[in-house]
Amino acid sequence: VIVELNEEEARAAIIELRDTGCEALAICFLWSFLDPTHERRVKQIAQQLAPDMFVTCSADLAPKWGEYERTTAVALNGYIGPTTVGYITRLDEQLTEMGYRPPLQITQCAGGTISVNKAREAPLLTLDSGPVSGVTGSLYLGGLMGFQNIITTDLGGTSFDVGVIYQGRPVVSYRSMVRQYEFFLPKVDVQTLGTGGGSKVWIDNTTKTLRVGPDSAGADPGPVCYGKGGTIPTTTDADLVLGYLDPDNFAGGTMQLDRDAAAQALQLLADDLGMELLELASGVAQIAEFQMADLIHKVTVQKGLDPREFVVFAFGGAGPVHMGVAARELGVQKVIVPQGDTAAVWCAFGAASADILHVSEQVNIMSSPFDLANVNELLATLRERGRQELTADGVDPSAHQFALSLDMRHRGQINEVEVDLEADTLSAADMKDLRTKFVERYEQLYGRGAALPGARLEIVTFRCRASAYSRKPKLVEAEQLSTVIDDTAQSGSRDIYWAESKQQTATPIYDGYKLVPGNRLDGPCVIETATTSMVIHPQQSVEVDALGNFVIDPNAA
Repeated sequence: VIVELNEEEARAAIIELRDTGCEALAICFLWSFLDPTHERRVKQIAQQLAPDMFVTCSADLAPKWGEYERTTAVALNGYIGPTTVGYITRLDEQLTEMGYRPPLQITQCAGGTISVNKAREAPLLTLDSGPVSGVTGSLYLGGLMGFQNIITTDLGGTSFDVGVIYQGRPVVSYRSMVRQYEFFLPKVDVQTLGTGGGSKVWIDNTTKTLRVGPDSAGADPGPVCYGKGGTIPTTTDADLVLGYLDPDNFAGGTMQLDRDAAAQALQLLADDLGMELLELASGVAQIAEFQMADLIHKVTVQKGLDPREFVVFAFGGAGPVHMGVAARELGVQKVIVPQGDTAAVWCAFGAASADILHVSEQVNIMSSPFDLANVNELLATLRERGRQELTADGVDPSAHQFALSLDMRHRGQINEVEVDLEADTLSAADMKDLRTKFVERYEQLYGRGAALPGARLEIVTFRCRASAYSRKPKLVEAEQLSTVIDDTAQSGSRDIYWAESKQQTATPIYDGYKLVPGNRLDGPCVIETATTSMVIHPQQSVEVDALGNFVIDPNAA
């Protein structure tokens, strides 16, 4: 501390803000990530003068260097704080009144859950936790199936969300973006594309080309076929016209779709481009599928990963409709529709299978050769912080788990790479291995030979993931597999236009609830459940595995 905190000025500012109706106070001082004393003192003063005001400190939320990103994080936290805290508090109270006794846990963007008290302090941690929960569920099921490398794809009405699990761990980012605002927060890296079932189809008049998204018709009025007043066709309208969807059995028969209205809306675009109706509808589906494949390519290849070494989990209501084609474009060997009907609510399944997780970080920039005692002292401090948080959650000490890592870089560079540590306390030999691990990770990201041999390195951020295993939904394998398909499993047939043959073909339709583990079908066919349709293209196949997952081979031919 060079200049002491001017508490008189701080009090005057807080009183002025309180009296003008301010609901939240975000505190961010330039060097608080090294010494949070002044920030926390201002928070104490604010709690004394304005006890109803939501107050958050950058040192507690995002203790990293980079004042802009820290300020953004703490401002966003303050912005959503009052509303989120009120909602979570009411939820907790209502559940208690209903007889729910365990401590309430809230999903968070780092891939696990946090206590309701932590969510009230840092609601920003819950941002995007819904899509992240899909990755969490895939991590659990993938472990049961023996898959270490998984691409998770969530296709709903408005967006397409992609996450990556590599070597049994979700790929994480430490910089996030909301609109144009970048901020620091440990978060499972889920990339989003404005392509979903409700994505609007339109023509770029400058180039006279067909486009899909990013604007969405949403749920109201929704696609034209919903009959709620929508006039602009969407991907769902194209799926219906192609025959992928049953107009009389959508959402388990609870909703009737207007195929004629969808066809009329798409026909206007077809006439403008001089195309046949089915040709245009097929083009809409393929554009959407290629856009999905392109996003998957970016989130894997740009991180030094080969998508051909992964399986794809396809979930969300529309994921199983389109992912067979997107995976074929990428060379992926398997597309898994997890638990069949459960795919449409897979993020909820993921929330139910998430572990308790607290991520603690501390910035302290050190240049090599590193001081072993100093490094171990900082790591021990973070472990103790994680231990305290798990204890506050009521977790028995014997169940505490810790994973340590360091963000490292070449001295003089800006971007860091995360290096995992295998031991809780590092030895001199471990310190020598740090360079080897850094070079391996660096060259995986930026190419062989990209690292600088002999260059000085820097440790920037120390990190500890403190976690505790939570009970998971129990998935039971079938005792026997049967290749015999029930005679009543095929519910009928429907004319479907397939891009592969460029013509309509009478295609068998199957009831997904009547297919059992061991059953195998060759495409083309469609498998329907109450919440999704699995579209199996020509030269593809699908099989029900022992856990009840539908496994699509996109390259069966």
